[in-house]
Amino acid sequence: MTALVDMPAVQMELGECPLWDHRHSRLYWVDIIRCTLFERDWASGVMRTWPLPALGGGLGLLGDDDLIVAAQTGLFRFSPQTGQYRFLLHPEPGIPSNRLNEGKTDDAGNFWIGSISTLGRQPEGALYRISAGGLVRQVLSGIHVPNALVFLPDKQLLFSDSHLKTIWRFQVKLDEGTLSDRQIFVDDHALPSIPDGAALAQDGTIWNAKFGGGRVVVYDQFAKIVGEVPLPVSQVTSCAFAGPELDYLVVTTAKRLLDDDQRRIQTEAGNLFIFKTDVSGRREPVCRL
Repeated sequence: MTALVDMPAVQMELGECPLWDHRHSRLYWVDIIRCTLFERDWASGVMRTWPLPALGGGLGLLGDDDLIVAAQTGLFRFSPQTGQYRFLLHPEPGIPSNRLNEGKTDDAGNFWIGSISTLGRQPEGALYRISAGGLVRQVLSGIHVPNALVFLPDKQLLFSDSHLKTIWRFQVKLDEGTLSDRQIFVDDHALPSIPDGAALAQDGTIWNAKFGGGRVVVYDQFAKIVGEVPLPVSQVTSCAFAGPELDYLVVTTAKRLLDDDQRRIQTEAGNLFIFKTDVSGRREPVCRL
């Protein structure tokens, strides 16, 4: 794969949550630490930015051409047309030290969002399903770092606790918001990296960013490694398919946890990378909140 060269150097501290809006051919992503939401118009390459309401983490498509934006202070409806946020709800309002991290919409229009403690890698996070009308259901608890949230065919879900270096596969009932039959899909304990964000291709392969590993690893449905995308930076945070045909892989990266020497060496750390691929992704469903 060859990286496109027309992407400006955005130099994020913690780039995350790439989201392709197929309705308007726009790409969105965030810098969690610097509380910034980015937009790139695919055809023109024009970029816009907005401040986030708080520490960010998690994006989704909403009706009326809006976005759902997750932050430390809850879930918000965001209008790219006006640049305005409107508070929707907070799945765990009694835990202000947590922030929301890693969200995806399922095929039924429910929004799934994980939470993470800002006080250290403690098992105080959870995974929630938010259904129409704002009904909140806690699906998992005791989570350190929620990541790699991917809905697979045949009513399955991938979900990672990055701190535990493990990606699990569950059976999921979307109408009930319940998970069962947890099995290990990927065990990264032998690696120096941790599993971060992930994306699903039309051919069933799962593309997983390896934070600290300098690459995106491609797995088949049986968790066999069938490819990889190397990057010139180590802190690879997430990925998503984008473009009108969904045949470009967008990869976010970070400078977070790099010391001064590493930052001088990794001059492209924190940039957004876009690769042309020989596969296509799947359209992101629109949330029905």
